[in-house]
Amino acid sequence: MKRVAHVVNQFFAGIGGEEKADVAGGTLDDLAGPSRGLQRLLEGEAEVTPTIYFGDNHFHERPEEARAALMEELAAAEPDIIVLGPAFNAGRYGLACVEIGHMVAAELERVCVTAMHEDNPAVDTYREYHDPRLFLLPTTETAAGMGKALDELARFVLKRLRDEPVGAADDEGYLPRGIRLQEQSGRTGADRALDMLFDKLEGKAFATEVPMQTWDRVAPAAAVKEVGKAKIALVTTSGVVPWGNPDGFKTFRNTFWRKYPVAELKTMEPGMWEAVHGGYNVANMNANPLYGVPLDALRELQQEGKYEDLYPAYYVIPGNQGSPAAMQRVGQEIAAEIKANSVDAVLLVST
Repeated sequence: MKRVAHVVNQFFAGIGGEEKADVAGGTLDDLAGPSRGLQRLLEGEAEVTPTIYFGDNHFHERPEEARAALMEELAAAEPDIIVLGPAFNAGRYGLACVEIGHMVAAELERVCVTAMHEDNPAVDTYREYHDPRLFLLPTTETAAGMGKALDELARFVLKRLRDEPVGAADDEGYLPRGIRLQEQSGRTGADRALDMLFDKLEGKAFATEVPMQTWDRVAPAAAVKEVGKAKIALVTTSGVVPWGNPDGFKTFRNTFWRKYPVAELKTMEPGMWEAVHGGYNVANMNANPLYGVPLDALRELQQEGKYEDLYPAYYVIPGNQGSPAAMQRVGQEIAAEIKANSVDAVLLVST
């Protein structure tokens, strides 16, 4: 009988909510709630192995450790296919499902299926991977739609286990991944383009063959009225972190940020800091971390009265190959914190 591995976070594994988000993860002795529901829907055709789980915070704060542990658990389960979630509109959970699915699809060469709401920030990451072994099914915004989500997951899993061909996203119900396959249409591109043009002119529905990603337009913030009385925070995508990289940033595609205290510092001493970044040669930054965190210049400007106060810590994320969805979430989280601390302006140092 075919084997299905099911991966969920600590909440759906029945371990606990936010107070247990730091758990390292592992494999339960039996099936957790959603896994039991999935097993009922697959009864007779596939067996769901004991539920594999991870802690939301642990996965994002200790990514290398968490990934290695999950790979070990999944390899031991010997699955024919892996199901992750559903994550609905939970951002951390969704990002973990996509990242784990992409990793497992590559290393174990298994099909992975996840599910979440279309507004989950992980959907953009899923699309950026263009992974032919990773599929994402849409769900409702909350876990109130768990029954329907499991129905759709089971339907898709059975289709794959039966080796039935999987067609285009619109036909099969998964979200498109930006993968384009050649097929014979019988009509030239010019004819198809004219059909779309006429449909558009006549107000009829039509679908482009080359969808383009649209970007949000963000209105600039109003100018600071009195810079001399302003409280300023420093945010950098340079990847400058304390020596040893204590929070385990990767050189690319990071999904979390950190802040490090500088209240007692006047400068950034070489040897105390290092740059973790895969988009540039970090040798110069390691030799002079002030390029990424210009603390000396800010202290000098503060003494000259150019501004009043410097926030006592700087925020950092290595920006290399950052997913737009992940970067948007990171920006929103940092903005919410500095706003709560009455910061008037931000100096953003990029590379």
